[in-house]
Amino acid sequence: MQLKNIKGTIAAAYVVTVVLAGVVGGLKSPTGWTALTALALLPAGAMLTLWRAPTQTLSESIQQARR
Repeated sequence: MQLKNIKGTIAAAYVVTVVLAGVVGGLKSPTGWTALTALALLPAGAMLTLWRAPTQTLSESIQQARR
């Protein structure tokens, strides 16, 4: 699986988990849903933005050049 797909899957699973926790917890107020939305989307967005692929090592560069 490519890093882009893994990041998207993890972010979506996190958002779904947080929303389900709010539903199961009986969250009813608009303020609570706003806070829950922020708790679900901000960390997921930060992860998608800041998580980068590792740089290519010297060994990987050599192997790629040999192909």
